[in-house]
Amino acid sequence: MDDPSEIGGEGRCVLVVEDEVLIAMELVAALIDGGFRVLGPAASVDHALDLVSEERPHAAVLDFNLVGEKVTPVAMQLKALGVPFVLASAVHATELAAHPVLAGVANIGKPTDLKRLVEALKAFQT
Repeated sequence: MDDPSEIGGEGRCVLVVEDEVLIAMELVAALIDGGFRVLGPAASVDHALDLVSEERPHAAVLDFNLVGEKVTPVAMQLKALGVPFVLASAVHATELAAHPVLAGVANIGKPTDLKRLVEALKAFQT
């Protein structure tokens, strides 16, 4: 049991996909403080997909809108890999509902309640 990810969830890798730099920095800091290791942040779909192809995260936090593109290709790839994720987006629930890959996915919202985000990601470990 030398892998830190097996000890109380500490060190689990979380992909962060967020195109707003200050928000991304805030998310990263909260996740590190919560005991996670961060993959990213990625500000575009292509960057996020590249990161996922290099390392499979344990979980992810995704913004829905990324500089004119939707995060759905990343969500589809994560689902295919069995990687759980949450959204941190200001997009209204009706718009999210139009994307089947996001069905049932929690949206922590924006501004993001960082404590709630960390708790949601830790819940994936149980």
